Amino acid sequence: MQVAEGKINRVFTVRLEEGERLPDCIETLARRRRIKAALVLLVGGARDGRLVVGPKKTTTNPAVMVQAFTAGHEILGVGTLFPGEQGPELHLHAAMGRKQKALVGCIRKGIRTYLIAEIVILELTGFTAMRVRHPVSGFHLLELNRVAPGSPRG
Repeated sequence: MQVAEGKINRVFTVRLEEGERLPDCIETLARRRRIKAALVLLVGGARDGRLVVGPKKTTTNPAVMVQAFTAGHEILGVGTLFPGEQGPELHLHAAMGRKQKALVGCIRKGIRTYLIAEIVILELTGFTAMRVRHPVSGFHLLELNRVAPGSPRG
């Protein structure tokens, strides 16, 4: 287990409009506002995207199952934002529903906002963390007490 203690600093409220893309908009905002670490909450509508809905087999190097969706869905998500090797990386899991069907999973780049999405970003400070590519799984995993190259501490 890795543990880091910090504090909530700035709070951002964001309204995404029809067609704006997740996670691109949030990662761009983080880059522009110099948000290094954050908790991200999402509620609204989404369409035309993909979710990772689990591993095909429960192994340490899993192939993932991806589910695409097209029509407008209700979306509720929670995630974390930390620096990766190429800049801010949002890791957000969402529950999505349309009629009696629900999807739950990890969002993938390119999900489009349907009508509106409301996002609250709670900036976290007082510790260092970074997403690092895991050599076995290939996932970008959170490493606490690490600093991205060229970044100031905490």
